[in-house]
Amino acid sequence: MGRVFRSTNIFYWLTFPTTLIFIFFLAHFPHVLPLNQLGSFGSYLSNLAANYQMFLIVGIWATIIAHVYEAFIARRICRKLRLDQQSTVLWMIQTFLVGFPSLLLLRGYLKHHS
Repeated sequence: MGRVFRSTNIFYWLTFPTTLIFIFFLAHFPHVLPLNQLGSFGSYLSNLAANYQMFLIVGIWATIIAHVYEAFIARRICRKLRLDQQSTVLWMIQTFLVGFPSLLLLRGYLKHHS
């Protein structure tokens, strides 16, 4: 099929990776974040990091593992569509960073071309 790549909405690019990075830092390095400058939301996050750190760690790593799995699903769909290597890598990276919205776009291509 050749080269086929379509980026997801900019909203997903701004929110998903930023949230993942923020929660990663909140779980592993909360002292790096300026939580005291965020008012009551910062107090809530500080309390969350202090009292539920293990929950945050398990949650962020489960999310990262889910995104890796989604990237491999994207790779399998790209193989079914017979996309070139560059498109496959782009779809895998996008799906790893953005997650399910990217996978939905790719599945739409699969339904359209099957």
